Order: sequence, then structure tokens, then C-alpha cells
Amino acid sequence: MHGTFDSWPETVGIWEDENNEIVAVVNSEGEVINRKAGSAFFQLGNRDFTGDFLSELIDYAESRLALTTEEGTYVNVFVDEDAFSIRKLLKEKDYVLLEWKDPMSCMDISGCLKVELPEGFRIADANEVSDCQKGFAHGRAFGYYINDAPDDDAAERCFQALRNAPDYLPELDLSILDRNGEVASFAGVWYDDLNRIGILEPVGTIPKYRRMGLGKAVVYEGINRVLKMGANRIFVGSDQQFYLSIGFRAIYYKQIWQKKLRD
Repeated sequence: MHGTFDSWPETVGIWEDENNEIVAVVNSEGEVINRKAGSAFFQLGNRDFTGDFLSELIDYAESRLALTTEEGTYVNVFVDEDAFSIRKLLKEKDYVLLEWKDPMSCMDISGCLKVELPEGFRIADANEVSDCQKGFAHGRAFGYYINDAPDDDAAERCFQALRNAPDYLPELDLSILDRNGEVASFAGVWYDDLNRIGILEPVGTIPKYRRMGLGKAVVYEGINRVLKMGANRIFVGSDQQFYLSIGFRAIYYKQIWQKKLRD
């Protein structure tokens, strides 16, 4: 989405055991916009790791995923709160624990949810809604477009790129349209058929249509669609009250440890 795909072979670290089973992955989100530090997410399998192995992962993050700006070269390492061994090691390596955390919330799903829309609104998917429409709505929902037209085509290009993701389905890229065909609310839904889970990203409502139940409606529609595909849970990377009020629960947080490597 951010034009960094070609760098993945050099930046995504994958470790396998003697049976060629993946036991650990270190990766970024590929996004460097408005960031001070490079982000390194540690995905660790359910097993005990030696200090030497964990140290190797940290060294990899520092060498491949650090970001250099005018303020210096920094890396942020994201690890689960209960990853005690790696947290201890990060502290020994002069990392500083930041105050904010990266949340994950989940909803168990077993039956269809009721989708209620105000009069004059309807749900459409990406077979009908253009990337330009979705990008403009995203910018308005998140506050980086405040005019009556997009300030640039950056958001549109991001939505165009999302269509190239291996598990993208236009039927799960949902929008709520008003009477004029304007995108009022949206929810991108992804389905992982191996693990039978859904993932929400992104979700938003433009300011003038908030507090009308549109966000809940489009999320519930997305949940119903992945339920029919076989999902039994859905995740979202947020613990905002909106999600908690419609049935999600916060299940874990990742801590963020930062280190300045050089000026």
C-alpha cells in the first residue's frame, strides 16, 4: 500500500526450525509516513526461545528496520505484554518502554447480527464504489482531508494497491452510501480461511454522519459476510469504546520498546 513491497525480501525476517516450520517472524508495517522510528513487530511461536536467539531477532530489527530521520536513527520493537524474556532482554539492550500500547480486540461470532440502517442509506461493496470515493471518505473520517475534494490522490492510490493483496475480496470492502451516493461510513474486512478469522481494517465514518449507527451497521454487515464464509472470530487493532460497545473485548496489548541507535 505504501510502495515498500519490493523491500520485503530484505526487511522481513523469517526463522524456521529443523522441520522447516516457521517459529518467528520480524516485520514492519511498511509505513514510514510521519514516523520517527522504524517499527519491528515480533511474531513468536508458542515455544521457549534462548536468549541468544531472541538477541538475534533484536539485532535483525536494528539492522533492517530502523528509520533515520533528522532526529536520529530509531527503532520501535512491538512485543506481547507477556513476553517476559524478550522484554528483559530489550531493557538490557538499553531500550526504553513507551507509554502507549498497541491493542487487539476480538469478538466471537456464531450467528448473524442485526444490521439496521437509517432511511436513505444503503450498503455497497467495492464492485460499485470507486477507490477515489473510498479514499476521500477515509481522508474525511481520519481528518487529513477537510475540504470538499481530496487534497491529493494518495488515499486513492492506497485503496488501489489494497486490491492487489492476495486475500482481498471486493465483496468484503464495504461502504454505506447516502442518497447522493456519497460514502458515509466504511469497513474493510479481511478473511483468513486457514484460521477461520476475520480482520477489520480500516473502519471509519465521515464527521457529518457520526452517531447514527452507521459504523455499527457496516461492521455488523462485514461480520455477517465472513461468518457465512466460515469465520468464528473477528479481530480489530483497537480498544476504542465504539468496538467494546458493539461486542468486542480487548484481549491483549503489545508493548512498544524504543531505542535510539545513533544521532
